[in-house]
Amino acid sequence: MRPIDEIILKTQRLKDLLAQVPEEPTYDTWMDQIHELLDDREQLLSAHGPDLAATDQAVIRQLVDDSQQIARLIEAEHQRLGMTLGTTRQERKTVKSYVDPYEDVDSNFSGLFDQQT
Repeated sequence: MRPIDEIILKTQRLKDLLAQVPEEPTYDTWMDQIHELLDDREQLLSAHGPDLAATDQAVIRQLVDDSQQIARLIEAEHQRLGMTLGTTRQERKTVKSYVDPYEDVDSNFSGLFDQQT
């Protein structure tokens, strides 16, 4: 297999993975796979960069376009994570700001009258 073919396969696998963002239980595994593919692809590009000059320019252009698409997908996921983190922080702040109106009452029944939801 030519080095360019291996780079193209890893690029396509990256695009496929980024197109399907998983739910919470498998998210960390998904991220590990993406990091591994990015690292492998970077090593291949570094090792075979000079050899790629002889490759068909249409293939190189497609690889560049795919790389730009991958960058956009990663940026979109980064923004989504930022929004999720912001929402989580806001929820945490709201929970921390809860004031129990019955905390000064000397009774064991205060929890029955008002509960934090």
